Amino acid sequence: MIKYYLLTFFRNIKRQKLFFLINLLGLTAGIVSTLLIYLFVENEFSHDRFHKNASDIYRINQTFIWGDHDDHEFASLGPGVAYALAAEIPEVKEVTRIHPPGNSLVSYTDNKNESHEFEEKGILAVDTNFFKVFTFPLMKGDEATALQNPNSVVISESTAKKYFGDEDPIGKLLQADNFPDQPTITLQVTGVALDPPDNSYIQFDMLMSMNSFPRIKESTWTWMWTMFETFVLLEDHASVDALKSKLPDLPRKYAGKTLERFMNQSFDEYEKSGKKWELFVQPFTDIHLHSSNVYNRIGNSGNITTVYVLMGVEVFIVLLSCINFMNLSTAQYTRRIKESSLRKVLGSNQAQLTLHFFSEAFMFCVLAAIIGLGLTQILLPLFNTFTETNLTLDIVNNQRILLVLLGLIFAMSALSGSYPAIFLSTFPPVEALKGKVRAGRGGKNLRNGLVAFQFIVSMALIVCTIVVFQQLKFLAAKDIGFTRENLMVVNRLEWVSNKEPFVNTLKNIPSVEDASWCTAMPPNLYDGDQFTEEGNDKYVPINYLKADEQYVPTLNLKIKAGRNFSKDTPADKNGVIINEVAAKEFGWKADESVIGKKIYYPGQQLTFEVVGIVNDFNYWSLEMPIQSMAIFHINSVIRSHGGEYASLRITPTQTGTWNEVINAVEKQWNVAAGDAPFQYDFVDQSFAKLVQSEEKFGVALIVFAALAIMIACFGLLGMIIYTLEQRTKEIGIRKVVGASVLNIWTLVFKDYTILIITASVISTPLCIWFLNRWLEDFQYRVSISPWVFIFSTGLMLMGAVIVTGYHVVKAALMNPVDVLKDE
Repeated sequence: MIKYYLLTFFRNIKRQKLFFLINLLGLTAGIVSTLLIYLFVENEFSHDRFHKNASDIYRINQTFIWGDHDDHEFASLGPGVAYALAAEIPEVKEVTRIHPPGNSLVSYTDNKNESHEFEEKGILAVDTNFFKVFTFPLMKGDEATALQNPNSVVISESTAKKYFGDEDPIGKLLQADNFPDQPTITLQVTGVALDPPDNSYIQFDMLMSMNSFPRIKESTWTWMWTMFETFVLLEDHASVDALKSKLPDLPRKYAGKTLERFMNQSFDEYEKSGKKWELFVQPFTDIHLHSSNVYNRIGNSGNITTVYVLMGVEVFIVLLSCINFMNLSTAQYTRRIKESSLRKVLGSNQAQLTLHFFSEAFMFCVLAAIIGLGLTQILLPLFNTFTETNLTLDIVNNQRILLVLLGLIFAMSALSGSYPAIFLSTFPPVEALKGKVRAGRGGKNLRNGLVAFQFIVSMALIVCTIVVFQQLKFLAAKDIGFTRENLMVVNRLEWVSNKEPFVNTLKNIPSVEDASWCTAMPPNLYDGDQFTEEGNDKYVPINYLKADEQYVPTLNLKIKAGRNFSKDTPADKNGVIINEVAAKEFGWKADESVIGKKIYYPGQQLTFEVVGIVNDFNYWSLEMPIQSMAIFHINSVIRSHGGEYASLRITPTQTGTWNEVINAVEKQWNVAAGDAPFQYDFVDQSFAKLVQSEEKFGVALIVFAALAIMIACFGLLGMIIYTLEQRTKEIGIRKVVGASVLNIWTLVFKDYTILIITASVISTPLCIWFLNRWLEDFQYRVSISPWVFIFSTGLMLMGAVIVTGYHVVKAALMNPVDVLKDE
């Protein structure tokens, strides 16, 4: 029996090569896209589940206290929150913190007196119980003691290889420079951990003992140095609801002390001013995909919406492939119905005929799966590059892939073979052999409905793709209050001993219009604290940076009132420039009346005079509202926790000159900073990285929209061929009575034009609903234009005409004698 089915299958392939190729292409496309998206989705959902205690680990978030009118949660807490949790909540088994101290220039001098020096960006400071909470196995060292002593460090396997080669790293000494408040730290290697897997939220090259930083040990009481992600491990069988129920009391009891010390304000007064300070619980395994409303500090997050959309699109792609198979099988109606009639006459019953057509669909799917596996393996490196993942198609070690593939084969076989099997096995064989069986109205409506469904999905993907890229283009072109193009940032200026002369030297480089010395550049601004107007108890959270007199002109910021800093005014080191939002939060008008007013900084008991107001500009992501911010003079005594930078305004030039400028800057860097590595960024590229996930989402939509359009057009091609087979004699008669090619083309195509327009009408509200939900995440967004829907409809009509035009014109040009000679 199997041999018979195989023989029949290959005979049909030989007779109908075009239909075979189209069917195979559609089914293969569905299988390849399913495998790729399955691997991606499986990886997304697997994040952080490798930890032994993953289900009992929770991150504590809090209200975003550094901004007003912002409903986001903040994953960074003060160092004192951990002590409050340990003291007040018995359900908590362990509390551990992770603190990013910043990048460091780390060096090791070997026995040959050769220095190995690298800038390390993946440094985290962690508590001594880090390994009790998280599962990062040590290759060398003792998890219980590795982080107990100050200045101890656990390094990753790849980091150990980089510094020590094949030598045993345990006990080796590393020099780490340029940490805030600690110019140099000698670190002793006490452990080597396996490299964190790609699906880990916590990524590191070095884990320093939290005890290495005296300031942290001295700040156990404060809740306002928000630089610590805090995690709790619950006791066995402890309820997370019990944890949640006890969190509301903690800010009042503990944060109130910080408010009183820093701001001379009670917690009640803080709340009466309209502010909130709440703690929230987030499951550790939810961080990667459910943090769209949380500001993270130590890691990047995915987007659950993107995952759900890709899963939904994949389902539709598979359905389109199956519908395509059904329609193309039905398009062979004239030939296959006589074949099935002969089988009935020769003794085949309906069950046997049904099995025959299902087996044909199954063999198609098996062949498509074999080809799909090979194509997936070929395309996977490109897919990994696009998604920045490291996915592998390993059927041997990941048997879930095999189960998915088998399930896909059976599901697609059932969907693809169901309609042809039922349709071609339930007719009177004698009537069929006489040529008297025709498609009923119900069958026609079903086929048209399937084609319409294909067009609905295709047009929805087209519209969504267009709007996604319109939004990305809008964000890229939006006026954000300063000129982000041609703005270069030289990092780690703290490695230069004579910073001001170095920056002045950069100004002499041809094509460098201006240069500034500063502690932050958009979109990376992390310093912030609470300030108040002198003599007023109203506290305002302000994000700030320090910069010299050239910062405002280098960024092309606009002074709305007052003036910029001036070298001719030494008192400016006690001055401040604020933005419009800050002025309004203090209750001032953003005009000249503000100049001369003073703001007070309780944290260091400092007073600053307002010398100017700059127009509001986006110094963070465009997804976030503009918050209060201030620019203090670079020589101000106010503390900055970040690094230092040189910002350069470059004259727009050709690529060759760009390289010349970069080389010239690097040359000056080597003179001023010695062997310290030269690093630079561009502000417009940094902003582009903030919407990188949306760009990937848009590119994915392009790929799937193209697949959907291709499959839908193949489905339409099958329906047109089917229609032409059914109406051959009608077309011949119309030719005899004088119908033109255009008349016949209009006759055949008008029904499908109506289908496409109907699909457009149905898909429009679905697209509007989905896109409005997606755009809600953006502070600045485009409006959805009706022309997008008109364009997508026109594109589908044009594609349908191109795909089907040849067969319609061929039918219209045929000789009527050839089709009417047997009448």
